[in-house]
Amino acid sequence: MAKRQEPVRKSVKDVLEDLLAGHREAAFSGPESALKYLRRTFEGQASLPNAVKAVAYDLAADAQAQSGQWEDCAASVDTALGYLPDLEAAFPHEYRRMLEGMTCFERGIQAHSEQGDFHAALELCERAIALDLGAHYKAKRDSLEWAR
Repeated sequence: MAKRQEPVRKSVKDVLEDLLAGHREAAFSGPESALKYLRRTFEGQASLPNAVKAVAYDLAADAQAQSGQWEDCAASVDTALGYLPDLEAAFPHEYRRMLEGMTCFERGIQAHSEQGDFHAALELCERAIALDLGAHYKAKRDSLEWAR
C-alpha cells in the first residue's frame, strides 16, 4: 500500500515571499494585473496567514489607488490595518521595517480625502504619527486640521 504524502507546509515567511514574487511579476503589467493576481490569491488560498493578508491588502490598496478605485482602496486599507497585530506577531524582528515599507497609511489618507471623508483621513494621520512613521504625516495632519 502506498504511503500518503503529507502536504508541504510552508512557513509564513515563505508564503509572504511567494506572494511578493507573484505580485512583482503581475505588477509589471500594471495595477489591474496586480489586482487580478491578488484577487486570485485571496480566492485560491483560504488558509492565507493573517500576517500575509496584511501585506496583500496593503498591495491591493496601492493598486486600487493607482486605478482610482477609492472605495475599494479605503476598504483594503482598513483590512490591512486590522491585520497589523498579526504581522507584528509573525515578524517581530522585521515588523518595523515592514511597517515603514507599507503604503496603506498614505493610500488610506489619499482615498479618504478623495471621498471627502477628511475625518477618517485625519484619524489615519494620527495613527501613523502614533506609530512614528515619519514627519510627513504631521504635515498631512496639519493640512487636515481644519476638518476637526
